[in-house]
Amino acid sequence: MSRIPFSEDEFRVIGEHYIGSAVVFKRNVNKDAPAYEPIYNRPITAKENFRLFYTTRKPYWIPSTGWGACDMNQFRPRILLENVVNHIVCDGEDPIEYTDLVMKSDWFDLEWEFVPVTGGATVRPGFPKVPDMSHWEDYISIPSLDQLDFEDSARKNARFLDTPQLNTLSGVAGPWERLISLMDVADAAMALIDEDQQEGVKRFFDQYTDMIIDYYRRTKATCPIDAINIHDDWGHQNGPFFSLDTAREMLVPYLKKLTDAAHEMGLFFDLHSCGKNERLVPAYIEAGVDSWSPQPINDVYMLAEQYKDAPIAFGVQSIPLPENASETQLREAADEWFETYGHLNLMTSLRNPNPVFMNELYKVSRIAFSKYED
Repeated sequence: MSRIPFSEDEFRVIGEHYIGSAVVFKRNVNKDAPAYEPIYNRPITAKENFRLFYTTRKPYWIPSTGWGACDMNQFRPRILLENVVNHIVCDGEDPIEYTDLVMKSDWFDLEWEFVPVTGGATVRPGFPKVPDMSHWEDYISIPSLDQLDFEDSARKNARFLDTPQLNTLSGVAGPWERLISLMDVADAAMALIDEDQQEGVKRFFDQYTDMIIDYYRRTKATCPIDAINIHDDWGHQNGPFFSLDTAREMLVPYLKKLTDAAHEMGLFFDLHSCGKNERLVPAYIEAGVDSWSPQPINDVYMLAEQYKDAPIAFGVQSIPLPENASETQLREAADEWFETYGHLNLMTSLRNPNPVFMNELYKVSRIAFSKYED
């Protein structure tokens, strides 16, 4: 069936939606960011467009992800205390007024310190909770979710999740980030390659991912979520923390366990993984990751071209625009960008998207993709 041709009426605003990350967005990205974003008169919903993007690579327009003013609705509910102590709650309840930079989580009894300059929280290094992963059970236990009231959280967020956007459940630390929080970075990296600790690490990852999957299932049973986003930073500014072979042995089986569970629930899997991790993309693909938005220190266009036939999409975090550009220049920049990269499996993942650029990118991609048959 032929698609509906593009119409300027698709820019007509038909509603608005509260940006759950508005407080975080204002604090870390743009102090003038609005608390609400418009809902436009699109021919299909943004979540339907994402489904086409992920499953057929034939969307109606290039999707956009991010913290706000995009096609994704970030959902980091406060029912998960780690979202609270990390100072990154994105839900439909009243904003939290923080008075302390350091807060304790009941998960693994860890203290998290919020660092304003980075907009994130970390466990202060030097006091590892687990000195040896070969017998981690002597120091920590896997948290239980039985005390969390998922139905109450669903009621409080019903309006927030009633949106045409892609509702994406986020905020849980992946296996590697969890290991870092328990051991510090250097000791965690050593544990991945230390033969005396490797079996303990695998035992921990297996039980920890079971708990994460339980969280996914309980949330999916009570809330209309469409996708999963997990945080697992595998690299630093110069390269990965570990080799591809180590990733394949120690991390891929457990990341794949998470993606398999998400896919079985009908959810897409988006990975947040900071660092210059170009060499680890094969591991992401083998793990079943649907999309990754690399930091600009990675050559995202090279990756998108190299892996254009692989089952993974990439998000572009930075698109340089001319300073003090006119509307005409911004529209021309969007046309040029699409002409160059529109054939690749790319989505935008901009922190502070320019509305003129984004509207033109929507229009030009919408017109080009209207040739597809549904």
